[in-house]
Amino acid sequence: MKNENKIVELLAESLQRQDRQEDILNRQENLLKEQQNILKKILEIQEKLADQFHRMNEHLLTKQEKMEDRISRLEDKVFKR
Repeated sequence: MKNENKIVELLAESLQRQDRQEDILNRQENLLKEQQNILKKILEIQEKLADQFHRMNEHLLTKQEKMEDRISRLEDKVFKR
């Protein structure tokens, strides 16, 4: 009877440890899901920023080309090329 009680006690402790471990794993899973969502949002924002940067860069290059054309035309007029 003494051994049976000890076995029952050990099994109960083992089940409690398993329950705690399962709870910890569930919390970690939830944290990982939250981190994954945050990382997805960060990635979306970075992609938008990269797109905006490329559009702005394209705009500035176009403006620079127009300015270079104007300067070239003015030089042609001033120096009568």
